[in-house]
This record gives sequence, C-alpha cells and structure tokens, in this order.
Amino acid sequence: MALAARCGDPMAASAALDVLITVQLSRGECRAAMAGAMRRIEILTPVPVGAEMGFELPDAHVMAAESAVAAGDLREARRIADRIRELPPHREVGHVALARSIIVSFLEGDWADALAAGARFRESWERAGRPRLSTLRRSAHAVATVHGLRGDDAERASWLEVYEGLVRRDRPAHDAFPAAFFDALLLLHHGRPGEAAEQLAVPPHDFRFWFQAIWRPWYAALWAESAVLAGTPQAAARIESARPLVADNPVASALLDRAAALLTGDRDGLLATAAALDAAGCRYQSARTLVLAGGADGERGRSALLAAGLTVH
Repeated sequence: MALAARCGDPMAASAALDVLITVQLSRGECRAAMAGAMRRIEILTPVPVGAEMGFELPDAHVMAAESAVAAGDLREARRIADRIRELPPHREVGHVALARSIIVSFLEGDWADALAAGARFRESWERAGRPRLSTLRRSAHAVATVHGLRGDDAERASWLEVYEGLVRRDRPAHDAFPAAFFDALLLLHHGRPGEAAEQLAVPPHDFRFWFQAIWRPWYAALWAESAVLAGTPQAAARIESARPLVADNPVASALLDRAAALLTGDRDGLLATAAALDAAGCRYQSARTLVLAGGADGERGRSALLAAGLTVH
C-alpha cells in the first residue's frame, strides 16, 4: 500500500487494499475491512471508466457490500448494494447487479423487495443462458428461504434448483456456511432447533477463508441459539465462545444476546434485544424476538410476521 501511494497508481492502491481487506475479513476485523473497502471506492471513483475498470470498480463495491454485511451495518450495505445496481458494467446484467441487494433485503426482512429483486434476477439469469456463477448462489438461496418462511414449498424447491444451477462443476462450492445459515434460520422459524443445530455442526471458529468469515458472525449467533432452543448441554459454553466472533457485528451481537436471554429466561432481555434489532433495521429478527418473548409482545410479533406473509409457529 505504501509503494502504491508513492507511485500514485490508483489501480495498484486498489489491489493492495483488496488483499488487506481479505486478510481483515479472515481475522474477523469486519469494521476495519469495511473502512478499507470504502477507501478503495474513494480511490477508484475519480478514475475514468474504461476497460481496465471493468472488473476493479464493481469488485470494490462488491467487497464493500460484503464487508458491510459482515459488520452487520445493513444501512451501509443497502446503500452500496443500490450503487452496485447502477454501475456501468452491471447495468444490463440484472442477475449480477441484484445479487447483493437480495442478500441485504433478506437480512433486513424486506421480503417484498427480496422477492421482486429475485424475479428480476432469475429472468436475467435465464436470458443469459443460466451461467454457472457460484458467487451468486447465496442470493438464490436467500430467495428460496423467503419462500420457505412463507410456507411456499413449491417455490422454495424451484429456487433451490436455481441454487444448484449456479454451482461450478470445475471447482468445489465455497458457500457451505452461508447455506447452513439460511437453512438453519428456516428450521428455527419452523420450531425445529435440533435440525438447525445439525445444519450448524461445524464450529464457527473453524472458518478460515475470508469468504467464509463474512458469514461467521451470523452463523455463530444461530449456532448458539440453536443449542439453547434444542436444550443441549453446551449451550452456555457456545454463547461465551461466540462472543468474540460477533463483536464487530451489532446485529449478530443482538442475536447472541437473545440466545443468552432465552437460556436464562430473561424476558426483559428479550424485549431489549427486539428493540436493538429494530434499531439496526433487522425487522424480521425483531418480530421473531417478540414472538419468543411471548405474551402481548408475542402477539405483536406474530401480527408483524403474518402481515409480512410469513407462516407463524
């Protein structure tokens, strides 16, 4: 990075930052990675758009969106995802342009936007000849999970076919952990914590690569919660061991606080978690927390989920 600054080459500076960002994500330094990703965009923005920018500029934005997701900053992730849709190299490639927007909408609990973007994603992907782009699989899985939350098993199965259609046959898939997160979230919604725990069998401490680490905080929170709801003896230990893994992500931290409150029967803690999740723009998890709290608050949470078109158990 110092050499790139000295020679004044923005492309070299961007490349150096890209490597640093992947190291920071691997280490769980999500906020530092997001700051570096935003700096990378700043460096590239004044550069005239040309062939050499066809990959670099979109990649800088994608890494910024991924880093914001890792950091649980859904508002920043939304802002960047919206910018990705308008980038010149993506403007006419809808399945690429919309992929990160779908992920953010899913995490926000904006089901209408996720499904609308998903329809455009699928139409563009099919028109392009169904290319095998493994980096887009998470978006298809997110849409499949929305249909599962809504109780539409046929549409979920249809989107899981898209998910499988995106895998590259010439290299191993690298999205096993986000896939486990989506499947576990659906199982927890349907009141099947034991099966969710089976989906999350790999400890989040074992994640090694930056593309896995993006989802480490989200995975770790559900890894702990599934153990609590399934009544496993390791539940308390999982909560404590997950604390460092979610420290840079306020949404995942709130979800871990929810797991701790469920373990001790702390209803006030659940309500505080619901408020924190709502403030973070995570409306689904906020409503689900109210359901878990029960009583009049639980009815309020159920009403919110039903209004969003979700099934409630």
